[in-house]
Amino acid sequence: MTHPAAAFARELIAALAVHGVTDYVLCPGSRSGPLAHALAEAAAENRPPGAPHVDLHVRIDERSAAFLALGIARARSLTGPPRPVAVVTTSGTAVGNLLPAVMEAHHAGLPLLLLTADRPNELRGIGANQTTDQEGLFGTFVRWAANSSAPECIERGGRATLLAARAVHWATGKPERDDLAAAPGPVHLNLEFRDPLGPDGAPWPDVRPEKATLLDRTRTRLQTLSKAARKLPAGVRGVVIAGDGAGDDARRVAEARGWPLLAEPTSGARAGDHALVHYAELLASAPGQELAARVQHVVVIGRPTLSRSVQRLIDTAPSLVVAAHGARWREAPRHAERVLPAVPDEWFVPGNADDAWLAEWRRACAEVAVASERWDGRAVARAFVSSLAADDVALLGSSGPIRMVDAVAPVWSVGRAPTLVANRGLAGIDGTVSTAMGLALAIGKPTSALMGDVTFLHDAGGLLVGSGERVPDLRIVVVNDGGGTIFSRLEHADAPPANVLRVFTTPHAADLAAIANAYGATHTRVESVGELERALAKPPVGVHIVEAAI
Repeated sequence: MTHPAAAFARELIAALAVHGVTDYVLCPGSRSGPLAHALAEAAAENRPPGAPHVDLHVRIDERSAAFLALGIARARSLTGPPRPVAVVTTSGTAVGNLLPAVMEAHHAGLPLLLLTADRPNELRGIGANQTTDQEGLFGTFVRWAANSSAPECIERGGRATLLAARAVHWATGKPERDDLAAAPGPVHLNLEFRDPLGPDGAPWPDVRPEKATLLDRTRTRLQTLSKAARKLPAGVRGVVIAGDGAGDDARRVAEARGWPLLAEPTSGARAGDHALVHYAELLASAPGQELAARVQHVVVIGRPTLSRSVQRLIDTAPSLVVAAHGARWREAPRHAERVLPAVPDEWFVPGNADDAWLAEWRRACAEVAVASERWDGRAVARAFVSSLAADDVALLGSSGPIRMVDAVAPVWSVGRAPTLVANRGLAGIDGTVSTAMGLALAIGKPTSALMGDVTFLHDAGGLLVGSGERVPDLRIVVVNDGGGTIFSRLEHADAPPANVLRVFTTPHAADLAAIANAYGATHTRVESVGELERALAKPPVGVHIVEAAI
C-alpha cells in the first residue's frame, strides 16, 4: 500500500533533481522519515528505477549540518550558476538550529533549501510532543517560504512538483517581478507529514516538470540604465576597492582607469600590477590619510568588510559609485551616487590615467611594510598562503585570520591566484569548521582552512563524521593564541586588563590534540615557521588539524 507521505517525498526529491538539486545534508528524525527513506533510496548504489542520483551527507547536529550545506553551496558557486543545496530536518528545535547558517546564506547570497518536517495541522497547538510554530520561523532571512499541508490518500500527484519548481526558482535568485535584481538565497519549505511515516516500497514517479522561467534580471536592469548612468565619473585620482566576491571585474576596472586597487583576500581581485599590499596599514597612517584626502573618486565593487581605515575612505569619498555590493546590493552606503547590481561594460573602457598617482600609492605602501621574523599570527598566515597553489581553494576564518592574510598575502599574477573564501555575509565565526568540511566535500580534492582557536572550538562538533560517511581531505590550520586576541586591537583593550581578559579574550585551556583525536582527526602541533612549513608540505589525507601555538 502506498503511503501518502512517502509518495509526496519521492515526488519532491525527483522534482528537485530535475531542477538540479542533488546535494542533501540530512539530520535523523522520525517526522522527517518520509524524506529520509526517499533520500536513502536515491543515494544507494542500487537505487530503484526512476529514483534520481543524489549526493547525501548525514549529520546528527542540525546547526553543523546547515553550515556543511553552506560550504557545499559555496563550492558549487565557484564553478557554475547557483544550485541549491538542501538541508533536511525533523520538527521542533531541530529547525531553529538552522537559523545561523540561514542568516549567513541570506547575506552571502547562497542558495540553501530548507526542508523541515512538521506535524499535521490537527497536532498543532494541543501540546503534541516536539511541536512548535515553524511557519515563518526564518522571517526575512529567506527569499521565499511555504507551508505544505500533509498529503492525503485521495491526493493526485503534482503538488510536490510545483512546490519544487517554485522553491528552486526563488532560491536561485530569479524573482517573478521585474522591479529588483534578487540574489540567490535560502528558501524554506515546511512540510507536514501524517502517519504512517515509514517506507512503503512503492515505485518512484516519472517526474518531468517544466523548467521555471529564469531570467537574468541583473543584466536586464543594467541595459535599461542610461549611458551616462553606466559611465564612471571623470577624474584621475580614483581608487578601486574590491570587497568580498568582487571577482576579476575589480582588477579590470582599476587597470582601465590607472587607479590603485585595494583588494581584500576573498575579493578574487588581488592580482595584476594595480593591486596593493599593506593598503590597510597605509590608510591608518598619517601619510595614508593625506593620500586619502586627495582622492576624488572611490569605486566599490563587492562588499568590503575587513578594515576600518578602508571604511573611512568610503565614508569620506567626495564621489562614490558602488556595484555588485554582495547579495543585498541595494544596502550599499547611503551617500553613494549610484548603486548598480553588476559592473557595466562601460567601466572597462580605458580612461585618462595619471601614472604618478598610482606610483605614489605604491611607494607609500612599500614604506609602511614592516619586515618581521616573529612567530605570530601573521607568520602563520604568510606560511599558509605561501603553501597554496593557483588551483587551490581555501577557507579563511572571519575574525583574526582573514585580516592577517589581508596584511601579508602577496599580489598574484593574473590567473595564478588561489581561490580564498570566507563566511563574510555576517562575518561570524560560528559554523566555520562545518563550512570548511562542506567546501572540501564538494570540491573533492585536498582543501585547506585557516582559523583562530576560538573559531575552531566554537564549531569543533563539525568534525564529527558518522561511520560510513565520506570524510574529506581537509587541513585546518588553527592559530592558537589562547583566546580572542582580536579584541586587543579594538577600543575594548582600553578597559581594565582583568575585565578584557574575562569578557573579551576568554582564554581557554582546551587540548586541541585530544579534541582532534576524539573526532578521529590527525593532529600536529607546530611552534615555528619551519615546523609549520613542513606540516603544510604534503596534502592532507582525511582531516588534519595543524595547531600553530603562538
